[in-house]
Amino acid sequence: MEIRGIWLTTTASQVLNSKQNIASAMDFLAQTGFNVVFPVVWNNGVTTYPSRVMRETFGIEINPQFKGRDPLAELIVEARRVGIAVIPWFEYGFASSYSRNGGEIIAKKPEWAARDYAGNLLSKNGFEWLNAFDIDVQNFLLSLFLEVVKNYEIAGIQGDDRFPALPSEGGYDLKTVELYRQQFNQLPPQDSQDPQWLQWRADILSNFLTRLYQEVININPNLIISMAPSAYPWGLQNYLQDSQSWVELGLVDLIHPQLYRYDFESYKKDIDRVYSNQFTSQQLPHLIPGILLKEATHQINPDDLVQAIAYNRSLGIQGEISFFYEALREDNDALAKILRSDIYSQSPGKFDVKAIKKYGFTSKRIGGNYTYINKSQQVAIQTKFDELEPFSEGMAQVKMGYKWGYIDKTGKLVSRLQFDQSQPFSEGFALVAIKQKYGYIDKKAKLITALQFDDAKSFSQGMAAVKIVDKWGYINTTTKLVIQLQFNDAKSFLQGMAAVKINDKWGYIDKVGSIIIKPQFDDAMQFSENLALIKMGNKLGFIDQTGKIVIEPQFYEADSFSEKLAAVKMGGKWGYINKSGNFIINPEFDFAKPFSEGIAVVNNGGEWQQSPDKKTSYFSGGKWGYIRNLLN
Repeated sequence: MEIRGIWLTTTASQVLNSKQNIASAMDFLAQTGFNVVFPVVWNNGVTTYPSRVMRETFGIEINPQFKGRDPLAELIVEARRVGIAVIPWFEYGFASSYSRNGGEIIAKKPEWAARDYAGNLLSKNGFEWLNAFDIDVQNFLLSLFLEVVKNYEIAGIQGDDRFPALPSEGGYDLKTVELYRQQFNQLPPQDSQDPQWLQWRADILSNFLTRLYQEVININPNLIISMAPSAYPWGLQNYLQDSQSWVELGLVDLIHPQLYRYDFESYKKDIDRVYSNQFTSQQLPHLIPGILLKEATHQINPDDLVQAIAYNRSLGIQGEISFFYEALREDNDALAKILRSDIYSQSPGKFDVKAIKKYGFTSKRIGGNYTYINKSQQVAIQTKFDELEPFSEGMAQVKMGYKWGYIDKTGKLVSRLQFDQSQPFSEGFALVAIKQKYGYIDKKAKLITALQFDDAKSFSQGMAAVKIVDKWGYINTTTKLVIQLQFNDAKSFLQGMAAVKINDKWGYIDKVGSIIIKPQFDDAMQFSENLALIKMGNKLGFIDQTGKIVIEPQFYEADSFSEKLAAVKMGGKWGYINKSGNFIINPEFDFAKPFSEGIAVVNNGGEWQQSPDKKTSYFSGGKWGYIRNLLN
């Protein structure tokens, strides 16, 4: 399936002016090879469908030119007739009007106005703006979206460069200023590009999009969440649209950055930048860029259009949305004829919501949320994240979409969801990574080191193993390098010793970097309960702190000692041995984990499986249970 979309406007267009025009347009688009349309339903302070919300709030049920009709309902019928999906487009978003001093909305609710630093109604490029940070304004916009979601059979909903958005010159209303002061104990800076002030406001909009996403899929999990923001990072800097975070948090099923350029080479530069810097291979299916066909007196050259679409396909981008319909009808349908005979000559296939949704996170977010329970089995914290990890030192890792962050024991998010990798807090610090560069944060989520290491381990006994280029060393909690970068590999300290690799063999060092057990093993783990798991050839055994082998290498799989027992695998089954190497719990399990607080988790009937990308493996299936440690 390819996604071939077109925007339908009320500006400079007659399509929505009659049912006959709508039917004719749908026939034309189907013949040209399109399979989804984005009709405007909200602009200049009015809707293009009969709105109860607008009638009750402002006394204006519908754009007066459509009074007595429902253009959206008519369009849905005609689009369905020719196999085209419909995603209503909320064009104006948080903009209240264009060159009307705020229009009817601000006239009736002046407290909803966005304000610039001078306290004036926020206006940019002719558009006047509602305060996107005000909860009442947010609730109003949300109610419009949900009204359409509940009342019409549609494929999804769409925001654009004005939703969620606010010009970065805004945010100086009294409510927003006070919220910022409460959090940072200072007033917002006059400089609208101040990094902290910019990101703080952008995060408010991202949080609102999170709420919108959840509300929509709770009503209908099959609806596509589609956004067409300004290109990143320009959109963040000018309209507080952190669209990269939207993708990374899994808040969009489709995203259409408006890569509006007048020639193919300029478009190609934008696509290359977006493709290389903003989207990973996992995220690429969400990308369906916006292409400019017509703006004022400009119209795209047909050859440039064909080249742009062909280049999309060469990168694996399976579609585009074009702005806007009327451009296809210029010059006796010139652009449409080119598309039909060339790049759109083959059918795009049916617009398949399920095929789109399989790359998203909707399925994880329907039917309940993760919870933390206390020892009395009572719910202590209920969260709305996609994945959670156990608490460590009062903090827990949480994941939304593709990114990790941390919450405290009240459930409050103490870091932005921004990390590609994260580890539990250990000795007051947590190891995090962004784009394969590692560093450490404290419990206020502030970096104590730059993201500068090529690999690293968590702190243990005041030290952390770090790697730069191809050598490992150790830093202390002041981030000073105290054992020089010299090892081929390294593991964390425990019981005053750490396993290190020199050339092809593993040995152990003390906390000043002196070798105390010479490198002689094919692998080596941390000491636990005075014994360490080591590997010789393809067999595992245990040594004491002098390096003496106390349990001969004989196991193909094993874990470290915990509560006087170690899980080991022999003859295809797992059991538990004591420190003399004798089985205390016979090998009868298909999988077994270490003991903790007198209990261990075991499995029978399960097996190891590979993840779809074949990068990781996991144990799945069978029946899980608990066994007790009889030595306790």
